[in-house]
Amino acid sequence: MAILILIIIGIIIVAVLSRIGYKFWQYGRPQHLATSPQPQSADDSAVTLFIPGYAGNRFSFGGMLQRFVTGQFANKSLVVMIDRHNHPHVTGSLDAYRPMVQLVFATPRVPVRQQADGVLAVVKYLIAHEHVQTINLVAHSMGGVVLFQYLTTAARLVNLPEVRKVVTIGAPFNDSEVGQNTYPIEHHPLTASGPTKTTPVYNYFLRTLQRLPNTISYLNIAGNIGDDIQSDGAVALSSALSLRFLLKPAVDQYHEFVVHGKNARHSRLHENFAVDRQIVQFLYPDKSKTIADEK
Repeated sequence: MAILILIIIGIIIVAVLSRIGYKFWQYGRPQHLATSPQPQSADDSAVTLFIPGYAGNRFSFGGMLQRFVTGQFANKSLVVMIDRHNHPHVTGSLDAYRPMVQLVFATPRVPVRQQADGVLAVVKYLIAHEHVQTINLVAHSMGGVVLFQYLTTAARLVNLPEVRKVVTIGAPFNDSEVGQNTYPIEHHPLTASGPTKTTPVYNYFLRTLQRLPNTISYLNIAGNIGDDIQSDGAVALSSALSLRFLLKPAVDQYHEFVVHGKNARHSRLHENFAVDRQIVQFLYPDKSKTIADEK
């Protein structure tokens, strides 16, 4: 009997590991729509880059991108591995219709500025090799801070693609530590004029985000699992939503969406169908098709 139990456990372990291995392979490769229409608008033509958070990998946005392809919303055109020297290694080919690009950092535990330089290297590759003119940026957690670091850097440069739309998911805009999770969760309540206390990253963006063009549209997504301080279990709602004060000059282009419940947990936000739906409707507002509320 004991041997039979061990055999069953072994089979289960092999099955689980096989599934994880298959997902690891699948999430690291491009996936294209079976039939890809011709672009009908600027939204259809823009290239969307997906930036993971601290210690992120192909699992960070792999599931979301697969759902977008399966739902016939967009193409997962490129997977770009950024090595420790910030050189992009590109797999796939860029589609004309709603191309998405998954970024994966070979060394995912590096400072914000270094990752932002990696994003810049990818954008320069897209200009040189794909003649890309317009982009969107989607980022989770620390990736949202990386995203805005890229934007402030890009604002000083010329001949870079126009940024049309920006999506941030559970990003710590007023945390002292924007990478590794720290406890207790940092929480500085918001007043009508801004946070009661500000951190260096918030103050940096308060000085620099005024450089950004006023043509960018923003969607800021945050999670609230219903704990005492209102957080997603890693980032306080007050930290994520402090972005509204940093983007005050662009208030007309700024939108917020808060996810509630157990699936609003930090590591689950990019696996949440409500988040999927918000992103699709924001990036492609003319799309009549929507993603179901529940899996």
